[in-house]
Amino acid sequence: MRKWFTRLKLSRQIALVCGLFLLIPMLILWYTTLRSARETAIDARIRQVQTDRDQLLAQAERVAELCNMSTQVFLNTPALTEHLSDLKAGQEPDALALVEFYRGDLASLEKIIISNPDLYQIRVYASTGGIREMIPILYGEERMEHMPWADMDLPSGSWCYDFDDTLFLDQPATRHILSLITDIVTNGEQVGVLEVAVRMDEVMPALYAGNEKDWSVLLDEDGHVLAGTAYAGEEEILSVPPAEEPTRITMNGRWSLAVRTEVRALDCVYLQVIDISDIYGTIRWQALGLLAAYTMVVFLMTVAVSALTRRILRGFYRAFDGIRAFAAGDMEAKVEVAGEGEIAEFAREAGGLLEQLRRSLQDNLDRETQIQRAEIRALQNQINAHFIYNVLEAIKMMAEIDEKYEIADAVTTLGKLLRYSMKLEGGNVALSRELDYIRNYVALMNLRFDSVITLVIDVPEELMEQKLPKVSLQPIVENAVVHGAAALATDSTVRLRGEIDRQRKRFTISIADEGMGMDGGTLERLRRQISGEEPAQSRSGNGIGLKNVHDRIHLSFGEEYGLRVESSPGAGTTVLVDLPYREYEKMEGRM
Repeated sequence: MRKWFTRLKLSRQIALVCGLFLLIPMLILWYTTLRSARETAIDARIRQVQTDRDQLLAQAERVAELCNMSTQVFLNTPALTEHLSDLKAGQEPDALALVEFYRGDLASLEKIIISNPDLYQIRVYASTGGIREMIPILYGEERMEHMPWADMDLPSGSWCYDFDDTLFLDQPATRHILSLITDIVTNGEQVGVLEVAVRMDEVMPALYAGNEKDWSVLLDEDGHVLAGTAYAGEEEILSVPPAEEPTRITMNGRWSLAVRTEVRALDCVYLQVIDISDIYGTIRWQALGLLAAYTMVVFLMTVAVSALTRRILRGFYRAFDGIRAFAAGDMEAKVEVAGEGEIAEFAREAGGLLEQLRRSLQDNLDRETQIQRAEIRALQNQINAHFIYNVLEAIKMMAEIDEKYEIADAVTTLGKLLRYSMKLEGGNVALSRELDYIRNYVALMNLRFDSVITLVIDVPEELMEQKLPKVSLQPIVENAVVHGAAALATDSTVRLRGEIDRQRKRFTISIADEGMGMDGGTLERLRRQISGEEPAQSRSGNGIGLKNVHDRIHLSFGEEYGLRVESSPGAGTTVLVDLPYREYEKMEGRM
């Protein structure tokens, strides 16, 4: 990560650092906002739980008070208790007395049921059977046996929760009944049972409006469900601690709020569970959306900072581009100076430094060129050129007089060879002239050896005017001849081929022989000698000659051009000469 960061441009590094420092407070704000939103949503649910609990407790108080008041009214009605006592004693009143009782006291008690819509029924069950029932209030003992609570052996004043009304077996049962069961006792003797009932789904509908996530129930002290539907196991229900305020718990793998409150009026416990996992899910999606928005803001601001920084550093980048171009070999590269300030001062200083380096390199190049030319002149001046030309001309005339035309042709070829090599010229020469020199050289070498050396030249016409250092191919052809035909003592071919690489703006001259080639160690040693990594100490002198050609190409065209050698045992050797391809030179040659 550190390496990747250090390779970035300065403007991008600054932008990333600014983006990072901007992202940190953004993330803190994002976390704070989401946490506040989550707590706000949970607080709203807590208030909902508290409201539901308070409403149910209020309803329970009201139901309990209504049932207790109705019970006291019935128990304190003397006519009712006397009638039950007479029935218990086996003294059933006559018909007139029954009608008077039904229309009087019993009708007054029935008005209590009618005037209270929350009451479902108030029933009195006599302790004897076979009586004349006065529906809907007075029933015989056998009718009570149809009720579910009859077999529960409930103490007087007990509540029976959430059962079905099966008083009349031939009629559909009414569900979710809550009843207060009280014994009617006179003179120490039980003469009947009083049931005051309400419908729980009407007076406490929250118990039956739940689902798997949000529900409420009434429990006994052991945690058993008395009313409502619990969407949890008994262990999970018992694990909810008694608390007046909603508590966060995990139930059925979901986050929930639970409140467990004692309902003294009904002798039970109220448990309410409300799921809050949807809050976490909603907040999670909101978090992702908000994070994406914050990230986009940071990204756009980072891009803006990068653009602004790049604009500020534009002068620095221009100066750096000039330095980079100079380092890549463009000796004419300049450093642009734009505006004022520290960056402009840096550009001026860098430009001055490049100018000093340019002058220094040019001076060194001039000295090297002068040294090379002095060495060539020293070699050329060792022999008087006119003397050699006159002598060769005399020998040619003598050979022609004696009709030794082969000797005359050889002398003519040698003269051309010497004129080309000894003529003082500045700069580089055309490839066509170098090839003529090679042809003359091979022709003379064929006089020296018994075997025949065939020179095959395959060079495109458009390369003939390309420039290269004078006498740069002859040492390579000499090596091909010496280590090819001469080494094998048989007829051999030297192939000289030219190829153009327009994309890279260069051309390559390859010179291949049919000699024995070289093994890997010898080839690697020769390559090091050519590159100057190892002194050239070859007995045959090919290492020194190839290195000189390589160095002269470097001096003329730069370090990216020069010689390459490829060889393998038994497959001959190929020397490749890489040179710059100049389009304008080709056009001048055609003109």
